[in-house]
Amino acid sequence: MEEPLEHEDRFDTLYRILSDPRFLAREGLGNEVPYFIETYEITHQEAVYRKRGALEKRLEAAGLSVASIGLFDFAMEHFRSANELDDLFGAEKSVSKATMLEEMAKMLSVENVLVPEIERQAREKEARLVMLYQVGEVYPYLRTHEILSSLQSVLADRPVIVFFPGTYTTSYKDGFQLSLFGTQSARYYRAFKLDEYLSRGIK
Repeated sequence: MEEPLEHEDRFDTLYRILSDPRFLAREGLGNEVPYFIETYEITHQEAVYRKRGALEKRLEAAGLSVASIGLFDFAMEHFRSANELDDLFGAEKSVSKATMLEEMAKMLSVENVLVPEIERQAREKEARLVMLYQVGEVYPYLRTHEILSSLQSVLADRPVIVFFPGTYTTSYKDGFQLSLFGTQSARYYRAFKLDEYLSRGIK
């Protein structure tokens, strides 16, 4: 499948932003955490994931270590290593969806399981930046705004970029909120759009 030209152009722009020493040094953010939302349309997800992987390799080739975490991959590996994956598949037939999602959220506790793992990978790899993706695949038992809210207390010393299938509104008039798939909304105000950072001076 041929990739839309705008994805090629966009990921060249992302490379330019993410590899800029001023971005890596968190310049121009004041006292805000260096968290960024890169939105895209869900219909473009296959191309976005492919280009995200190529972007990671390009950054690594330039000498910038990246901690890249696919949340769905992490969730499946966590269930598998705890010998819970087969039980979850079995329970799907006998318990309500709400009950199952509640149990999955407990097993994948953002505060006690996921965030410590993100921090561990970032620090062990001495990553200059962190990429999070597959956020739509783990909704609703893992939610982006909850992950970022918990993460900011333990990992605010390097940029974190979230690839997000939806929209991110950053307006004092319309509010600050993430809208997954353009339908499921949650208030969050501590992250920036990468384009907003670009407008602050990286050319």
